[in-house]
Amino acid sequence: MNQVALSDKTKPVRSRERILLVVLFTVHLIINGYLVVIHEPWRDEVHAWLITQYMSVPEMIAFSRYEAHPILWNLILLPFAKTGAPIWTMNVISYICVSISAGLFVFKTKVHTLAKILILFTVPFVYTYSSLARNYCLILLLGMIISVLYSKRLEHPIIYSICVSMLVFTHSMAWGFVAGITITFHIKEIIAKVFKKSLLERKNFCSVCIGFGLIVLSTVFAVITLYGKRSAVLSVFQSENTDNVILSMLLLLLMCFIYLLFTKGRMWKEALIIGTSFLFMIVIYKTVYSAVIFQRLILIPVYSLLVLIIIFSEYKDLSKINKTCIYFIFLCSIIFNGCMVQTFKNIKEDISREYSSAREMARYINQNLPDEETILVDTGIMSQTIVPYTDKTLFDIRYEARIVDSLYHVIETDEIIQKVLDIPNHSEYNGMYFITVYNYQNSAFEEIYRTSKSISGENFILYRIKLQQD
Repeated sequence: MNQVALSDKTKPVRSRERILLVVLFTVHLIINGYLVVIHEPWRDEVHAWLITQYMSVPEMIAFSRYEAHPILWNLILLPFAKTGAPIWTMNVISYICVSISAGLFVFKTKVHTLAKILILFTVPFVYTYSSLARNYCLILLLGMIISVLYSKRLEHPIIYSICVSMLVFTHSMAWGFVAGITITFHIKEIIAKVFKKSLLERKNFCSVCIGFGLIVLSTVFAVITLYGKRSAVLSVFQSENTDNVILSMLLLLLMCFIYLLFTKGRMWKEALIIGTSFLFMIVIYKTVYSAVIFQRLILIPVYSLLVLIIIFSEYKDLSKINKTCIYFIFLCSIIFNGCMVQTFKNIKEDISREYSSAREMARYINQNLPDEETILVDTGIMSQTIVPYTDKTLFDIRYEARIVDSLYHVIETDEIIQKVLDIPNHSEYNGMYFITVYNYQNSAFEEIYRTSKSISGENFILYRIKLQQD
């Protein structure tokens, strides 16, 4: 009788909590929706869209070696880019991915309600992965699905494994997380079966083996396509920012190790998952590519959050002390590397100014230059941000091809400047227009218009080529 009465009392409380979560989730959708509307696509966003629009799938697979990440994001964009959808479509897709992720987190995880509310309005759910259209939103979405399915992975090993296999094709920075969840489930269960300690039925064990094979094949294919004969020009250099990010991950791993000792190794699987996730990123930064862009920085709290969700779904008897420690480690994953500070800074800049002034330059040339005008450009990937906003032909002077035909050439070097300085030797360029991000002091170039609102400093200058015979 007392149990029934207690249950009746908790129902109104849970109902009020759910209403509160629905209201706050709606507010979250509105805030992110506004940030999507005011966001101007960055050059790496536009670059991915143009690749998808103008390349075939085999070409995209080959080009992924320059991009240093698989093409799942491009395949999702493909039907929209190929059919002439507006470029902001990709930002809507990112928004939807993050919204689904946030919905799963708020309504399908066992995280405390107050923690859900606070985390919902921090990274990774605000702005960066929803407004900036990049493949990182897929890491969040698939990672969230995997975390929600984690407690049912024995019941649905094939579905779980398919999600892990798809995560392989999001970004190489997800491979550490993939390794962790594969070791602690697939490999663990296979080893247990070999030593006759597995409790899995034959049918489920076969499904685990099939899933493991699928993950292995996906990983092999991704590695071969990314690191074949041609590969991206990646660089490792001394960077204080990178060193600080690596230090933050090492500190978090130390905290996890201390907590693991505190719990007498009870959560070794989850510790291994976070360990492989961070250690893989550290190895990449130290040996392959040392630049930590903002989207990758947020992967630190992403993986911390996913492991937090996994722990709360796997261990239902956690004490308040244990829960407090886990929440504290997650909070440190946000604070240590300045994720929230950078997020607010980017939001402020996105609201107040344009990213690259691409739309500003496109508006000017659309309104003031002849309809059929071919415009020379020397800005490589930076000038790609102008392409979606104009029907005029932008001619890449370095590669002597239209910008959309020179997408394979994304590295900017001194060769570009030399090509421009050589313009006066080509009479056929006389009277044509030329867009650049560099300030050329040359009598052959007459400045027509200059943008000035760029956050990134990528302000475009429009010149008219005026040779002596003019």
